[in-house]
Amino acid sequence: MPLASILEIGEILLQSHVARMGITVRVKEGHLKSKFGGMRGTIEHKWGAPEYPALDVRLEDGQLQLFWFHELDEVY
Repeated sequence: MPLASILEIGEILLQSHVARMGITVRVKEGHLKSKFGGMRGTIEHKWGAPEYPALDVRLEDGQLQLFWFHELDEVY
């Protein structure tokens, strides 16, 4: 099954090189911070190596949480 067919329309896997401040993201379901799964937010800060960044995300409920880039999908 193609990867695009399992993602919701308007969302793509977040790649490390496009993770930048100000973009809207969605927390993936089923990772260690599962209570945030499905929530949307905005990247506020990028930490670490460019190829494997950690990201501060301001979630829709106002919380600021730290995620690895692979735990997020970009939302258009």
